[in-house]
Amino acid sequence: MTDELTVRRVITAPPASVFTALANPEVHAAVDGSEMLRGAIDPVPMREVGDTFAMQMYQPQLGEYVMENTVFVFEQDRRIGWIPRRQGMEPRGTRWSWELDDLSEDRTALTQVYDWSRVTDPEFRAAAGFPRVTEEQIVGTMGRLADHLGVTVEN
Repeated sequence: MTDELTVRRVITAPPASVFTALANPEVHAAVDGSEMLRGAIDPVPMREVGDTFAMQMYQPQLGEYVMENTVFVFEQDRRIGWIPRRQGMEPRGTRWSWELDDLSEDRTALTQVYDWSRVTDPEFRAAAGFPRVTEEQIVGTMGRLADHLGVTVEN
């Protein structure tokens, strides 16, 4: 089994529109298919590698908590990704990223990669039960993102 979940769909919007939404932490909770994200704390759009943003989160087994995220890849209208860590802790080895491929004027191949290959703590691996998010939830996020943009997702 791989330590990565990759989901790709085509969204009927130009890469710039999709990227602008993905770079805005305020949008994340509105489009989250996992229903763990509750809202951005002091949301400021991401602009470069090293930027940080914090999200209010909730999971039944953990209750409410805060995730702090550091941008590790930022290529305008092409790629964006962040490394999450629970507030007050070191990163555990997961990464979230989006890749956008321009297919035509109003179509973008949108790929989300959820990578937990850098998680080295065996106790955390066992307790977390990776993957924490399913392909269905990522597809749900893509659908909600399309709704947010007023466009559609192609299967």
